[in-house]
Amino acid sequence: MQSDDEHKGLIEAALFMSSEPLTIEQLSKITGVNSLGYVKGKLLELRNEYQNRGIHVAETPEGWLFRVDRKHTDKVASLTPYADIPEGQKRTLALIAYKEPIAQSEIIKIQGNKSYSYIKALIRRGLVKSERHKRTRMLSLTQEFERYFGADKNRIREQMIEKFGKISSNAGAEKQGIRPETHETESLL
Repeated sequence: MQSDDEHKGLIEAALFMSSEPLTIEQLSKITGVNSLGYVKGKLLELRNEYQNRGIHVAETPEGWLFRVDRKHTDKVASLTPYADIPEGQKRTLALIAYKEPIAQSEIIKIQGNKSYSYIKALIRRGLVKSERHKRTRMLSLTQEFERYFGADKNRIREQMIEKFGKISSNAGAEKQGIRPETHETESLL
């Protein structure tokens, strides 16, 4: 039988090794502990132990994970340029960051039907929120987006405008040589 410290160490190792957030249920299976409350208690202990350090234990809508402390993000972000976000989701996120709030229907017109799955994934990650507006949904960025990228969303938008210019419509984007389906817009993310 494993001790409390061994359980906590196993949870810590799982969070470190996983490229995706882990749910309490997943961590329960990994540790072999049936009590979800016990697992959550160990997560909270780890979160307390990692306070005021370079990384911390964070809870997101998808689960628990290690995250770099915001004050260090700028200095270490180049070591892993958001490798956990697939390319299609990055392009969708760049469009939302650039034109927020933006109608979901406009993103679908630009990127096609595959964007529905990208948007759902970004909402699950807590980077984007969706609110019903007439016959479509309006998409905007969340505070989790700012935490994840280590910068204010307005600052990111300003950098995009500096690099690409102001775009008022999809046709305007094409005239300026910016095609949202290319990788150009994601270079700032």
